[in-house]
Amino acid sequence: MNQSYRHTKPVAWVQIDLKAVRHNFSEIRKLAFQQLEPRINREVDILSVVKADAYGHGMVEVAHVIEKEGGRFFAVSNVEEAIELREAGCKKRIVLFETTLPELAPQIIKYDLTPGVCTMELARAIDRLARRLKKKIPVHVKIDTGMGRLGVWHEEAVDFVRALNRLKNIRVEGLFTHFPVADSDEKFTEKQMDDFSKLVAQLIKDQIPFRYIHAANSMGLLGYKNRFFNLTRPGVMLYGLYPADVLRKKIALKPVMSVKSRVLFTKTIHKGRGISYGHTFRTTKDTRVAVLAIGYSDGYSRAFSNKARVLLNGVFCPVLGRVTMDQTIVDISKAGVVRIGDEAVVIGRQAAEEITTDHLAAWAGTINYEIVCNLGNRLPRIYVK
Repeated sequence: MNQSYRHTKPVAWVQIDLKAVRHNFSEIRKLAFQQLEPRINREVDILSVVKADAYGHGMVEVAHVIEKEGGRFFAVSNVEEAIELREAGCKKRIVLFETTLPELAPQIIKYDLTPGVCTMELARAIDRLARRLKKKIPVHVKIDTGMGRLGVWHEEAVDFVRALNRLKNIRVEGLFTHFPVADSDEKFTEKQMDDFSKLVAQLIKDQIPFRYIHAANSMGLLGYKNRFFNLTRPGVMLYGLYPADVLRKKIALKPVMSVKSRVLFTKTIHKGRGISYGHTFRTTKDTRVAVLAIGYSDGYSRAFSNKARVLLNGVFCPVLGRVTMDQTIVDISKAGVVRIGDEAVVIGRQAAEEITTDHLAAWAGTINYEIVCNLGNRLPRIYVK
């Protein structure tokens, strides 16, 4: 949860460029149409993934921007996220990506949500309540074609969808699956698409109606030709992140998030002295350092210790020693005059240099998704329109 600053100005913060969100959504929409196979499908819409607080960017603010740009579908992880989005004024379709518990059927119906369904228990709970309320609830069926997580196995999905179709107050509106290795195993992903298309063909043959078919996350949209999907699900691309470097030539995205911190303190640490917990770094010469007001409680991981860099005065300044709960120590020997209160860039551009989420992901041995989701748990957001 983001800390609210009512009495002071923050000394570390996340800056969100909403103009970049608009740009990215527009570019994704163009790409989605370019990827269509017109002989099979002439229609595609965007299901914008804003779960996990829009990957740390602010779900409500991002959704408002996309809605104004013509976005008609939003995907969240759970009912709580969906209710927050609905109560913030979102009038568009909200799809629950993950399955949920049958006991949440009342909230699903009250807030006009479209659940992802892969259990008869949830489907029956929704159907029973909808029957009493004289409503018909659209659902999207989650099919497992190889993710091995949520979803009905594709071999069993025809019978499952037939059973759903017999429920009078449930309407099967969509079918969806998920690509686990779209960035590393093209052959497996193509087989997933083939298995999914066979399922779709069988249901059409059985005259079971549905409108939406979706599987393409950011990597799926960028890396594969759309043969029959009419709803695409960009996540990290909305926020200016690429699921793989090779895809930078396909679409020009703008980074949405930057992270900044103030200098709290400067000092000279003499040769041979240890820095921070565990003394994992010892100076080999007299070294000028700055202490920044950001640490792992803000989502700036301990994995960045002795690896990451920040920008001060447009100069890369290495992180020295372990990142602590609330502060990080950096080498400012080459940064010129650094004063208390100066702005350091943790992610983003300063002068001619830039630090990206991909840089941080490489230093931490993780993915850019995790970086943006973790950063900002205590940092206030400043939105630039």
